[in-house]
Amino acid sequence: MDTPEADPAEDPVEVPTLPPRRKRWWIMGGLLGATALGLTIAWIERETIADTVIAGQLDARKLPGTYTIESVGPLRQVLTNVVIGDPARPDLTVERVEIEITPTLGIPAVSRVTLVRPRLYGSYRAGSFSLGKLDSLLEGTGEGPSGLPSLELVLVDGRARLDSDFGAVGIKAEGRGNLHSGFTGTLAAIAPQLTAGACRAEQASLFGTVTTRDGAPGFKGPLRLAALDCPAQALQLRGAGLQIDAAANAALDTVGGQAGLETGALRLGGQNAAALRGDSRFSLKQGDLTASYRLSAARLGGTLAASTLALEGTLRSRDRLATFDSEGTLSGQDVRPGAGLDGQLAGLARSLDTTLGGPLLSAVRQGLAREGQGSRLSAGYTFRQTGELTSVVIPRGVLRGRSGADVLALSRFQLAAGGQSGLRLSGNVVTGGTGLPRLDGRIERQAGGTMLGRFRMPEYRAADSRLALPELVLVMRPTGTLGFSGRAIASGKLPGGFARGLSVPLDGNWSARSGLAAGRRCLPLTFDSLSLANLTIDSRTLTLCPPSGGAILRSDARGVRFAAGAGALNVAGRLGNTPIRIASGPVGFAVPGALVANRLDVALGPPESANRFQISNLTARIGQDITGRFVGTDVRLGAVPLDILGAAGDWRYANGALTIAGASFRLEDRELDDRFRPLIARDAALTLRDNRIGAEAMLREPASDREIVRVSIAHDLATARGHADLSVPGILFDKAVQPDTLTHLALGVIANARGTVSGAGRIDWTTEKVTSTGKFGTEKLDFAAAFGPTDGVSGTVEFTDLLGLVTAPDQRLKIGAINPGIEVYDGEMSFELLPDHVLMVNGAKWPFIDGTLELLPTRMALGVPETRRYTLRVTGINAAKFVERLELGNIAARGTFDGELPLVFDENGGWIRGGLLTSRAPGGNISYVGELTYKDLSAMGNFAFQTLRSLDFRRMEIGLDGALDGEIVTRMKIEGVRQGDGAKGSIVTRSLAGLPIQFNVNIRAPFQRLMTSFKALYDEEFIIDPRVLGLPGAGGETPPPPPANPAQPAIQPPVSRNKP
Repeated sequence: MDTPEADPAEDPVEVPTLPPRRKRWWIMGGLLGATALGLTIAWIERETIADTVIAGQLDARKLPGTYTIESVGPLRQVLTNVVIGDPARPDLTVERVEIEITPTLGIPAVSRVTLVRPRLYGSYRAGSFSLGKLDSLLEGTGEGPSGLPSLELVLVDGRARLDSDFGAVGIKAEGRGNLHSGFTGTLAAIAPQLTAGACRAEQASLFGTVTTRDGAPGFKGPLRLAALDCPAQALQLRGAGLQIDAAANAALDTVGGQAGLETGALRLGGQNAAALRGDSRFSLKQGDLTASYRLSAARLGGTLAASTLALEGTLRSRDRLATFDSEGTLSGQDVRPGAGLDGQLAGLARSLDTTLGGPLLSAVRQGLAREGQGSRLSAGYTFRQTGELTSVVIPRGVLRGRSGADVLALSRFQLAAGGQSGLRLSGNVVTGGTGLPRLDGRIERQAGGTMLGRFRMPEYRAADSRLALPELVLVMRPTGTLGFSGRAIASGKLPGGFARGLSVPLDGNWSARSGLAAGRRCLPLTFDSLSLANLTIDSRTLTLCPPSGGAILRSDARGVRFAAGAGALNVAGRLGNTPIRIASGPVGFAVPGALVANRLDVALGPPESANRFQISNLTARIGQDITGRFVGTDVRLGAVPLDILGAAGDWRYANGALTIAGASFRLEDRELDDRFRPLIARDAALTLRDNRIGAEAMLREPASDREIVRVSIAHDLATARGHADLSVPGILFDKAVQPDTLTHLALGVIANARGTVSGAGRIDWTTEKVTSTGKFGTEKLDFAAAFGPTDGVSGTVEFTDLLGLVTAPDQRLKIGAINPGIEVYDGEMSFELLPDHVLMVNGAKWPFIDGTLELLPTRMALGVPETRRYTLRVTGINAAKFVERLELGNIAARGTFDGELPLVFDENGGWIRGGLLTSRAPGGNISYVGELTYKDLSAMGNFAFQTLRSLDFRRMEIGLDGALDGEIVTRMKIEGVRQGDGAKGSIVTRSLAGLPIQFNVNIRAPFQRLMTSFKALYDEEFIIDPRVLGLPGAGGETPPPPPANPAQPAIQPPVSRNKP
């Protein structure tokens, strides 16, 4: 190190030497003078020095700020208008800061700080707390002693505003005292509204006392909340208050204390409570919590109801709240289904009222309510949460009912959730109680995380419902797939029916991804009896098989689907009290989807008189409604002797009703010898609702498609009673439609009908009998009958057995005209139709030529070949009018005749057998009033002819025999004959006049030519060549055919000349 050069000012001079005491006083005086000078200078520049120090401190902490130095003294300094941060939006403002300094031997100490009306502004956004430019003050170095400093602080009207993502919070604080020990103040905070997601809190507030002791702060006061609503979580809380009494340690890394909770009404999901009460002692040390707690809810309702429900236990956390462990007990009083759960059970029971589940659920509901009053719940539990894993262990838990029986008992029960294994259960479950089902179950964990549960339930009874689970096995895989197998045995109501001893195999699986699949193999269903409506099927096994590669029942994101098939059906039972048998070919159905059934054969009734329903093919589309079609259907009802054949149409089942529309069929008489010919129908309709059938159809004649009868049917399946109303608006008989078109019974009775028949009928049936009635009539009907053409028939016929064609006695028809050979008018016929198709003609009568013509009573069997006999009786006919009616021209007659004409008809034709007309006394006259054409006669011939010119007779008999479609032999026997007035006399005639003369005249001619023969007696224009008739001569020879231009015929035709 270089030796500095000597300063010239320091050159040695010679100075006088002073005494030692005097030198010491000079040194002290100099120091005091220098100090005084420094203090004088510092006092003069004190504000400048303070400003420099404060600005340096702000710069060192990077705090932009402004202030005003009001005063600076050795013991007190005052700053005003302190602003930290942006003057336009400051982070902190203080109206006045007073700092009091206590002199010490060393550096002076700050003994008191007074803050007047400080205003602090902060924020909490996205999980980060900030005080703006003051954040640098929060970044402590971690050096220095722990705890609050020993500093007297006076806080006057301190306020802060904290803006956050949840809302704004206003804070006010005041207090004074040593921060290390003895500070006392008040702290108040309020948030009019806070929101977090869908949750909203109203009027949140905090108010309490802040104190310090031994460097540690403490707080005591309530945290209140007027209302909390979280719609997404269905949470509502009213009037909550948390009384806090807590304190931290000096290092501020531990907080401990106690808290008391009181709330008003709470609602969470379907659960609610009138109030919550609780208390806790807690300690939070370095991020880990240890606490004891007691929490109780009063007057619970909703899903679960209870007078009280309480939790009591301890809670510990580790790894800065990453792991929680809790042990405690759960207790409750009067635990039972609340109004919500009870209402759901009641609603479900009502919805299942038509099934066996309705009475069972009603019984469960009543049993739970009965056992719940006065019940006691007790359970111990251990709760643990580590990361995503949560587990609850219940060594034993019991809900003991009012009767003292265990309604629910859990033992060694454990629930775990979270992680890759999903939900895991194990333990024992037992249910019971008076009027409640007893279910025993054991859930076990197996290797690989699989859970296996075995359950069984003895038969549970309620009303007429029974349900038992002899065995039910559940297997849950770690993937979440649940498999099940077992069997259920049930008895009770089904929709529209009843089952006894129904045994259903349970087999399938479920997963969140694939949904439910049940019945992957053929399942045999057995039952003791199965009833649907009035149908009861006796004990049977029915095997249902799934579709290829599928399951019988599926339920997933696409909805619920059911598909099954049976190779055949063969069941028997009863419909009401009537035996029934159902057989079929393959049957398959799916819901939603389709149903197909082939060769359905339903027999209803005893085998010897069964009603048969045979359906060739039945299809359906099953969705919200069921629609389909049937073809090839034959219906044969034993009680109704008419068959529906070849029926086809569309059907639909919706809203509890089966409807058939657009149906076509053929209606045939079942009897071997049909009474009615087949009729057809199209656009027929049927409705089945509430066991009642209604149907409408118009029956038509097939060939002409003419409407015949409209049928309206009503039938009650429950009572097997029904009726059919028949309406015949008018059957037109013409060339297209004749009576024998509708019934072969009209053959040989009536033909060539022209006119209209209308009327109405009704058929009624029960299980015991069928009755049918009707009335049918016509205003004018013309037809040809066996006894002659008939015109203008009118009247009404009443049937007492319409199907059997049986009428009431003495049915009457008016007949305008009938022509059995001679037309007669204005008659009336009485008849009745008897059983077995027998027509009984009581008689018919017509006015006839001043007398009467009668058809005498007769019987005939309709529709069968037989010999039919009719007898026409004439009484008191006037011969003169008879000749006039015959239009015999120049013939005149007098006299009155009576007689009968028996008519016989069979398959070979018709005959008159033994017909006889006899004149009444005193006889009569027959005369020819025209010109005679006969000449060159012999004496006897002249006598005969002249006699016939006018013939008086005392008695005349006319006998008629022969075929109506061939020859009629008419024998006229005339007795007491003499010439009448106008006859030409001669010697011979006068000589013979006194003798008794009898004329016997035989006439052979076809019936339609008979009257021509009468005219031929007098007029040659009506003489017929016998060769035309083919009559043999006297020797039996047949004359040759007449020449093309015949010669003038002889006067007396051979037919008369050659006969006696």
